[in-house]
Amino acid sequence: MASPSTSGMFRSFSYEKSIDEIKAAMTTKIAALKDKIIDRESRIVRIREEYGITDADLITLLTQAANAAVSNRNVNAPMSYSLDAKEGAETRIIGAGVVQHLVTEKTLIEQESGSIEQLARIVRNLRPVTQHADDGSEYTQTSFTLQDHELDYLGF
Repeated sequence: MASPSTSGMFRSFSYEKSIDEIKAAMTTKIAALKDKIIDRESRIVRIREEYGITDADLITLLTQAANAAVSNRNVNAPMSYSLDAKEGAETRIIGAGVVQHLVTEKTLIEQESGSIEQLARIVRNLRPVTQHADDGSEYTQTSFTLQDHELDYLGF
């Protein structure tokens, strides 16, 4: 007998988390994202060292990859990228997989940096909110409702 799936269950639950819990989880997530970025940057450095890719070469490779993605739409993606020879040196060929790895790492760093900025903004600005009930009385909201995906993302 198969185990029942929970995919259609538990839809009416809401999860209240206090401001302090949310801020702590976001601060932990920011640190984890910063660590991921450091790991990604070190992988980029290792690849660049292994293939002798200078800053100018990197710009050339990323430009070639972007142009190939636009013109080919990955139907006939190039198998390699070439870097022009410099003063008597041979033209260097860099495999498409290497270039794609650099592009992917760069894209993920940009996304994770954006997430860090958003989380940091929330941590700086999240505070109790004074609300007014239907009867006109005031109360202070010190917790917020999070969805399943937000709970997962923050590690609750």
